[in-house]
Amino acid sequence: MKIAVRNKVKMTLLLVIVIGFVGGLSYFIYGVAQMYKINTWQNAIGKELPSKFKEILPLKRSSKGWFYITGKVGMHKRDFILDTQARSMARIENLLSLHANHWGTYPRAVKNLYGQQEKYALYTLDNVGIGDSLLLYKPLFSGITQTNALYGLLDKDLLGKDVLQHFVWKFSLDYDELTLFSNSDANMLREEACNYTKIENGLEEGIPLLFESVKELYKYHFDLGYEGYISINKELYEKLKKKYPQKKYLVKRNENLVDTTFMLTNVPIRINDLFVPDCKVTYRPGFDTNLLGVGFIERFNFILGYQKGDKIVAKEDLYLQPRKTTSKSNDFVYCPSKGFDVEYSEDGAVVSFLEINGEASRKGLKIGDKVLEINHGAVCLSADSIKLGKVTLHINNCNELELKIKRNNKTVYMNI
Repeated sequence: MKIAVRNKVKMTLLLVIVIGFVGGLSYFIYGVAQMYKINTWQNAIGKELPSKFKEILPLKRSSKGWFYITGKVGMHKRDFILDTQARSMARIENLLSLHANHWGTYPRAVKNLYGQQEKYALYTLDNVGIGDSLLLYKPLFSGITQTNALYGLLDKDLLGKDVLQHFVWKFSLDYDELTLFSNSDANMLREEACNYTKIENGLEEGIPLLFESVKELYKYHFDLGYEGYISINKELYEKLKKKYPQKKYLVKRNENLVDTTFMLTNVPIRINDLFVPDCKVTYRPGFDTNLLGVGFIERFNFILGYQKGDKIVAKEDLYLQPRKTTSKSNDFVYCPSKGFDVEYSEDGAVVSFLEINGEASRKGLKIGDKVLEINHGAVCLSADSIKLGKVTLHINNCNELELKIKRNNKTVYMNI
């Protein structure tokens, strides 16, 4: 009797193991098949593009410094942010308003820069055009929900690497021009990249940065979607922090997350034969990632040299050329001079960025304070005004600021 019971238990355990193994294998196969399907679809996005073309567009930048272009979805003009380290995405309600078609679901949860994980619903858009005549074949967009921390950043739809790889992109910041041409036209790339420093496969493997003071080389992702300067990891921060001036900032990422960012200034670096003597680098605990953001990238004219192979991308070279001119100090404000900045939330304008022991902090301003007025209403605190950078610009340009703050249901006035 006991032997029969033991045998029955063994058979049950074996059955559970087999079912678990088959289930796990099925899930794995489904994930691989779905990723293959997604990659195949993304590789076909550029199939309607001509083999040779050249189109020059005005170079546009948002208040955060992000690069964007104006295209069309059907007859509707749309602004698209360009991001080298993301997939194409948009707020779900934006996609639905453009009659997007639900295509499927990404097979695994994707983690964003804030640590959130989510399985994205995927949508296709018909008749997506760039410039006057460049049509994309039904690009896939991840639908971003309001619970995702990226939602607040997506005031424009975003074109990621899945779309960017079907073109070569030449960003001429000195002339405010963006030139697009075919990723299969190697002759044009050689011509357009004359006098640029080539970084072999830099868009895929990273950009080699040599930090002069420690004589060590690190690889950095070239990220048009990161609005900061150079983000460094903890290892390098520990080596550099005693060598250069440092500031600390509180940054409100979402309703439940406030973290600290450390900034070092006047850090010299070298990229191949290019020397930059006065870089700003930042370290954020919990964000141990090496990134080059637009605050640093804007020092250069650059080319995203995606090159087509037998299937799609065979090479992902980056080309850099130091600019003859630089952005004006007030064009793109990454760290406001008064030591604070605001963003728009459901409750209105709130302090989202605060320098620890900076001017605003010493006067009593706190992260998360609701801002009711600045200089007796001299600048509008609407969502559009904040997103367009008008509020940040006003804060940065004024010698004195009078703030009306709401904190813990009490009104507070302060001068900065």
